[in-house]
Amino acid sequence: MEKSYQDLKETVRKQQGMIFKYKKEAGKFIHGFSDGELIYRMQLTPEQIIGKELKDFLPEAEADRKRKYYERAWNGEGNVIYQSIVNGLRYVTSLRPIIRGGKVVEVIGCSVDITAKEESALHLDDPGKVNTEEALRQSEARYRLIAENMTDLVCIIDWEGYFKYASPSHVTVLGFPSVAYEGKHAGGFMHGDDRKKVRKQLDAMVAAKEGCELKFRFKNIRGEWIWLEGKASPIFDENDLFEHFLIVSRDITERLVYEEKLTYMAYHDTLTGLPNRRLFKEKLEQALEEAKQTKEKAAVMYLDLDNFKYINDTLGHDVGDELLKQFARRVKGCLRDRDVISRQGGDEFTILLSEIEEEQDAIQIAENIRASFQKVWNIGRNLFNTTSSIGIAFYPANGAKGYELMRSADTALYQAKKDGKNMYRVFLG
Repeated sequence: MEKSYQDLKETVRKQQGMIFKYKKEAGKFIHGFSDGELIYRMQLTPEQIIGKELKDFLPEAEADRKRKYYERAWNGEGNVIYQSIVNGLRYVTSLRPIIRGGKVVEVIGCSVDITAKEESALHLDDPGKVNTEEALRQSEARYRLIAENMTDLVCIIDWEGYFKYASPSHVTVLGFPSVAYEGKHAGGFMHGDDRKKVRKQLDAMVAAKEGCELKFRFKNIRGEWIWLEGKASPIFDENDLFEHFLIVSRDITERLVYEEKLTYMAYHDTLTGLPNRRLFKEKLEQALEEAKQTKEKAAVMYLDLDNFKYINDTLGHDVGDELLKQFARRVKGCLRDRDVISRQGGDEFTILLSEIEEEQDAIQIAENIRASFQKVWNIGRNLFNTTSSIGIAFYPANGAKGYELMRSADTALYQAKKDGKNMYRVFLG
């Protein structure tokens, strides 16, 4: 991270730009760092910026205008770009939030002087003779200055979907150099399942004349599909005619993997990997809704390990945890593919049996589970026996709602325990 930061500083110096950082403290945007040739060309010094607000070194109107962009970046907007003129210098700034622990902790800004580019544009021949290609070239030059100073992917695509420009960062993120894209159709790099959706979004943007967010998969040089999230904007000329799309995107593959892990953790037990109480409830409600439509029966089992607390206390929690995992595997081995087993917590488990024809089908499964627990448990150096008690409730006889079935199965489990353990009981009402 530090090396990348130093590289960025050197690049900005060479391009007569500047970089800076700021944080929001007590409602004020305070600059914590500022460096670059552009600062001095603006007739300022780093000392006049560091530790100060915008209004401390800029005219009030300009400070108020920039504060809006600062606020957007601080609120998490991924890439905020704006132009400014200070003391006769025109420059473009890109603001990027740094997020840790789900919160923006600081914002890094990168500014590049484009005064010379703007002045050269003013000395072109008669504007009426400037064709669309030349206008596009000028736009690309301005965007290129920004793109070379950030890791986001910046590209310009025409109406048909052909690349007119791809930023140097493409080689870092995807492996292909910029020239590999320019003149090529974007669809050749995009996942087939995403092309139609993205094309529809692009058409809608032009019709509405406003940008939108895109999410799609792009192929990298190794042939892998990388998820990209981008902000696309339709660009129009002074006659309000469409020119091209400007798309700024970034690799979100790791983020999506992380989000998938979080989702998995939210719905699964960390010890056994089984669905947890939350997921079981959703599966149960879905199964009951289907059973209501098809007029089929369903069953819920509530089961626990007999004498689990004694095993946990005498042999240790590591043995207890391993017993729970082996218990889950034995039970799963007695179930059909469509059945769902869940850990409710502690040594309590529930099973959803959907699409059963007769109540005897569920009873047979309970018998198989009970029989599997008659085998000795071998955990570490410990050989021991333990069994399970099971309570069974049927839909619709013992409850039409999920919570009713769970309550009935729990009552039946209590009865099995009361009658001596190592057995199943059906809820009798």
